[in-house]
Amino acid sequence: MDIFVDKLRKAATILSSQEIPFILYRNIIEENDTCVQEEVATLTDKYVVVQVFSYGGFIPSTFQRQRVFTIDRFTRVILKKNTALFSQCLESLKAALVY
Repeated sequence: MDIFVDKLRKAATILSSQEIPFILYRNIIEENDTCVQEEVATLTDKYVVVQVFSYGGFIPSTFQRQRVFTIDRFTRVILKKNTALFSQCLESLKAALVY
């Protein structure tokens, strides 16, 4: 957990100078022939924003839910919620921090 928080903070420091959010994970919640409901977590310079939105087909793109977490709170939530998403976040951070 400490390693994950350290990587999130390091990435947030890099992002603060670039002013571009970083996608930690994308998770398709529901999908049918014409539309998709997806959860996307992005890291900004201070927070992790988790958004659920729908798009595709004849549906205009809409946000269903948006939650904002501090880095510490997000770490606790993601560990309890879904270890697969935690692993996806960790892999995204490892790929982004290699330069």
